[in-house]
Amino acid sequence: MKSFSIVIAITVLASANIMCQEKGKVSEKMNKRNSTNACLENSDSLYNRKETLEKLGFVLDETMISYYNAKYRIKKRPAKNPKFVVDERPNGFFVFDLTDISNTGKPLGKCIEFKDNHIYHFAFIDIPYSFSHIAVLEDGNVKIFKAINCRDGDSIEDVINYLSQRPEGVENKSGLLNRVRDYRKYGIYSTVDDDDLRCPKP
Repeated sequence: MKSFSIVIAITVLASANIMCQEKGKVSEKMNKRNSTNACLENSDSLYNRKETLEKLGFVLDETMISYYNAKYRIKKRPAKNPKFVVDERPNGFFVFDLTDISNTGKPLGKCIEFKDNHIYHFAFIDIPYSFSHIAVLEDGNVKIFKAINCRDGDSIEDVINYLSQRPEGVENKSGLLNRVRDYRKYGIYSTVDDDDLRCPKP
């Protein structure tokens, strides 16, 4: 009887040890996953990644509300104010760097870098509300051209004229301006069954 109790005690201790080891492995995997997903600090100290993404997200939200209310002639929000940034990544929208096309920000992608003198295209991923905006980063400030080529929005020529007047020193400026003209090519869009952009033309 005594030996039987000892066997049970050893079995319980062994099981507890295995469970602790497994729990430790799961915890280690979670920590690795979190550290892998964590963004390093933005390389350009002039711009805080989270604050810049929130600023872009707010512009997208306000533009969507403005066009939604104009279309339906009502004074209300079409949806609750979304959380624009999750884990320092855009939530529900994308940001593409037109100066360095390898630098992108997507909800499940890598961490975008905001750099001085770079130009970014950003929009909601959902096609009906994917109004395009262009952000120009200059000396710690963010200049935004809103609702490109939509009624009451800025035109792409406004953007090109502004960029053409900037000081020289941009590498391959003509290539950059061509990418700006083709801004809609630099983005990701999705929809379930509605691909009609709610962007009234001028």
